Order: sequence, then structure tokens, then C-alpha cells
Amino acid sequence: MIQLTRKARFSAAHRYYRREWTAEENQRRFGLCSLPHGHGHDYVLEATLAGEVDPATGMVVNISDLKAILEQTVLARLDGEYLTPEHEVLAGLMPTAEVLVTWIGKTISTALAARGLPARLSGVRLWESSRLRAECTARGERWMVTLTRTYEFAAAHRLHSPVLSDDENRRIFAKCNNPHGHGHNYVLEVTVGGEPDPRTGMLLDLGLLDQVVTAEVVDRYDHRHLNLDTPEFRDLNPTSENLVRVIWDRLEPALPPGSLHRISVRETDRNVFAYERTTG
Repeated sequence: MIQLTRKARFSAAHRYYRREWTAEENQRRFGLCSLPHGHGHDYVLEATLAGEVDPATGMVVNISDLKAILEQTVLARLDGEYLTPEHEVLAGLMPTAEVLVTWIGKTISTALAARGLPARLSGVRLWESSRLRAECTARGERWMVTLTRTYEFAAAHRLHSPVLSDDENRRIFAKCNNPHGHGHNYVLEVTVGGEPDPRTGMLLDLGLLDQVVTAEVVDRYDHRHLNLDTPEFRDLNPTSENLVRVIWDRLEPALPPGSLHRISVRETDRNVFAYERTTG
């Protein structure tokens, strides 16, 4: 099975509100997104198809066909639009990234089938900004929807295991065992999943997510020395493998049950560590 991904872009304005709610209730639920004249984003879309290679063409699907589908069935209906629950593609749903990415996924899948193309859609990613993206992945007849939010914190650490000798620590961790430590600008991605609320279009209130991550991770670790300033790493080597698991253990009980799907920590541009919920 081969996968191919096509990227596209569109710009749209949107506003979150429900007519049956008061202005105060909309403001409480949606914050700045409820302001009367809306706001906009430059969206980035990635559609990934999967299939077998046609022996005659050497392709899974002709990229021109996929480009046409994206332009005619997705971009033509979203680019330059003002997206509200009254918009024809929303049918009463809120224009959140979670709702939009699901509509895009279903629309592309329908277009592929209608044109008799052999590839299937395996997933869609939609970036609302560099800090927020939604994804939907085909799971048989259902779609799994996730939302990923990005945070940053700067921290120092020294890689030193208390169960190893000083010589072993120096040999294994080399300059990362420097007694004074060293630092990183860590990039944390927190992914939540589930079913979007039909009233708000959200998997999880972003205000709540920001509040939890700020309190449990960013404020706790930003501008700190992990070994010296945090009790969890006093006797635990602060590798990024340990860090990503510790962060998971701090966030999971503070968020709605079952909502935390995956977290990743980017230590450098070359090193990324992730931990995700397992089932079964």
C-alpha cells in the first residue's frame, strides 16, 4: 500500500455563535470567536490517499485528478467564504477546525468514489494556524477526529542517572552530563480526540486545554532546571523519553476522561519524542 499527500490552501473568515444563545452565553462559550464580524485564517490542508500502484502508469492516482477534486469540491466552496452555522457546507454546525476537517474528509471520499478512482482517503490534516491543527482519519465507516495544540517552554536539564556510576554517566551521556546542564526550547504538542460537541463543534474547550497545559506543564517547567527545580526529576533522569511520560501523567487526570490522545515533545529539530494512548 502506497500513500501520497497533496497540499492545498484556502482563506476564509468565520464566526462561532448559536442564535438560540444570548450574546453573553456565546461570549462565555466562544470568547473572541463570537465577535459579531468574525475573523479569518489562512488554512493549510493536506489530504493523504492510499492505494496500490497501477502497473501501467506507475501511479496510485493521477495527481491532476486529486488536484481537481480539491479545487472543485473543497476549495471552491470554502475559499474566500464567511463560515458560520448558516453556511451551506456547515448545515447548522460550528465552523471549528474539527468540523471543517471532517466535512473535507467526507467530501473528498465521496468525490473519489463518484469518479471511480481506485485510491481511498486515509486522512486529512487542516492547519488553522501554526499552533492549531485538526485531523480526521478513516476508521472503516467512521472518522476519528483529533485536535492538536502547540506550546513552548524553555528549560535546562542534565542527563544523569542515579543508578549509574559517574564514569558510566559520563560515558553514556557525554557532554549532556555536564554538571551545570544545558537547555532546550521545547515544543510540546498536545492532541485530544473524541466526538465534537454538536452544539459547539469542539472536541474540547480550548480555553480549558490552555489553562490545564499552562498550569501543569508550561508554568511548571518554563525557565526551570528540571533536575534541580522540579521534584519529579530529582531522582529521575530528565531524558525527553521520561519527560514526555511525566507530562502525560500530569495532563491526563486534569483533562476530561479519555480525551487526551497523544503528546509529543520536540527537544530539537532532529529529536522528537511521543507518547499516546493505547487501547486493548
